[in-house]
Amino acid sequence: MGNYKNIEHDFIDRTMKLIAQYESVLHKYKFEEQYNYTLLLNCLLGVIVLPKERLYSHIPNHRMTKVLKAEMGLNESNINTDYKTLRDLIHALRNSIAHYSFEIISETNDYLINRIVFRTPQDSGFELIADFKSTELLPFLRYYADWIKSNLIEDRRRRIRVS
Repeated sequence: MGNYKNIEHDFIDRTMKLIAQYESVLHKYKFEEQYNYTLLLNCLLGVIVLPKERLYSHIPNHRMTKVLKAEMGLNESNINTDYKTLRDLIHALRNSIAHYSFEIISETNDYLINRIVFRTPQDSGFELIADFKSTELLPFLRYYADWIKSNLIEDRRRRIRVS
């Protein structure tokens, strides 16, 4: 793969394609060798952390309503209600990821991943940001990635029309 034409958009896009590529070959591996959640957690860097640093104004600032949560695939996950907008949530998730303030929860003795819990960093008291049901984190990430990429494309079109 070549260099980036637009790193902000392309990095998010390539990160999501990396997940899709892995999903397409996941069946080739024994269950014990499937690392889809490890990959997903690593990819949070490319979809949550990096865009927050360079694209803050493009992060959707919509209120975190029940309807929006459902659209994002968050039906059983718990989002702290102190985070009123998606932008607030992404900012908090960015800090949690960057400071390694998250934990992986297995609710049974088979060590399957049931929940991924994000908290504020230690110096902020380890308060709950979000408790994702493991199967809902990827749909949330896909929805968010598509939304921020759409915002970038629309912004680029707007700048071309103005110039």
